Amino acid sequence: MTREEITAKIAEIVRINLPGYEDVPLEENTRINNEAGVDSMTFVYVMCKIEAQFGISIPKRTWDKMLTLGDVVNAVEKELAK
Repeated sequence: MTREEITAKIAEIVRINLPGYEDVPLEENTRINNEAGVDSMTFVYVMCKIEAQFGISIPKRTWDKMLTLGDVVNAVEKELAK
């Protein structure tokens, strides 16, 4: 799976599950964690959706470091490469 395909799938999950992102152009530098007004429970919910989509488990300690769409894509790529 290419980085572009991973990014597109994650962006779709974000658009569906995070209020206010439905019509926002999502790029790798788009903030999708707490700094963008997303509460921690919603972020956990979205991360669980992403993990299920790709059949992976991202370590929880990594979640706190993810702020942007690109950070999430990097984490997914890392887990898929294992």
